[in-house]
Amino acid sequence: MKNPLLTVAVAAALSLGSAAHAASNDELAQIRSQLQSLMQRVDKLEAENDSLKAENDQLKAQTAQVSKQIAQSADMQPSVPAAKGADWPNRVVLKGDVRYRHQQTDDESASARREEDLLRARLGVDAKVNDSIVAGIGIATSSAPGNPRGANVQLDGAFSRKSLYLDLAYFDWTFADNAHFIAGKMKMPFVRPGQSLFWDNDINPEGIALTYTKGSMFGSAWSYWLEENVQSTATTTITTDTKMYGLQLGNRFDLGGNTLVVAASYYDLAAAKGRRPFYNNASNGNSLTATGALAYDFQVVSLMAEYSFKLRDVPFQVWADAARNLDAEYDTAFTMGTMVGKASNPGTWETGLAYQLIEKDALFAQHIDSDFGGGLSDADGWVFRTGYAPSKNWVLNATYFKNVNNKDVGTEHDFDRLMLDFNTRF
Repeated sequence: MKNPLLTVAVAAALSLGSAAHAASNDELAQIRSQLQSLMQRVDKLEAENDSLKAENDQLKAQTAQVSKQIAQSADMQPSVPAAKGADWPNRVVLKGDVRYRHQQTDDESASARREEDLLRARLGVDAKVNDSIVAGIGIATSSAPGNPRGANVQLDGAFSRKSLYLDLAYFDWTFADNAHFIAGKMKMPFVRPGQSLFWDNDINPEGIALTYTKGSMFGSAWSYWLEENVQSTATTTITTDTKMYGLQLGNRFDLGGNTLVVAASYYDLAAAKGRRPFYNNASNGNSLTATGALAYDFQVVSLMAEYSFKLRDVPFQVWADAARNLDAEYDTAFTMGTMVGKASNPGTWETGLAYQLIEKDALFAQHIDSDFGGGLSDADGWVFRTGYAPSKNWVLNATYFKNVNNKDVGTEHDFDRLMLDFNTRF
């Protein structure tokens, strides 16, 4: 039988047949007619069911084909994020620091001892532009009109507002493996040893730079702008711009777990002699002509070395830095020092001692440390440092400068400075 209904109908017919002797011919005819009609309806329903099943299978096949075409089309289209830029928190790093400093200065050439409280605040953002470019922006406090050698502001002026300046604005493009092209107002792209004060830590030069590392070797080159249309005499202006070109090559040696870093550097302060490329119209100790312009050019060659090791798990560092200006009479700068420990993790400490000599025209004085000898060249003396980290991201420092100014030219005088720093960072 094709259908359960047909089975039921036949069974009913057999039952009726067994009882046919008790029924009249008219009744049997009527029953046969009804049975025949029922079987025709069953056949019709089976046919309709087969037709519906075929149509359903055809629709399923068409739906599968359309879904496949849609999937193939989607694979060919560029992916569009559900929410454009929703991943920006993963590409941006916010960081900063706040420092409170108590400072006492005893300058024998000044009329009185000076006591100051200073504040420094810096805020920076590093953003990953794409897989090869990082951009950085930073702002910082500073005394007007934006001291290049310091972000300190003095606590005075009857609670006056303090000035903020653009401290960093650069991009760093990794154009090849371990090779970077940097442009803008940037962090110094060259290596400096230990606690050398040939450059002030707050200097952020402006221009372009290239850096490259390969294994233990490293190098950098830079071209910086200092001043446009620099005045050369009191009555004449020369339109030559003062720039700085530099190069550094070095290597890091692994000596059984200890590290020795050596490097040689050269920079040329182009179009400097006879001009005044000064911030705030101050030469900071370099020799001047009768008209107030620089008496010498600055072609400075320097050599540095830094040796780092551990003794009973205590970090030790010994370093030296020497430089000579090829175009000057008082042309030599030298510094060396040591640091024991490192105040970084909670409960850690550090202490160090250094000696430094900078003759009058050995270095371009606009860039040397602003605290050693009051930020002037023609100075020598000692620096004592100590620090302690009570907890995470908090370091207490004390630094004492015992220096002598006018070491080569003029009348010598003592310069002493004590700095007590409360440093926090995030």
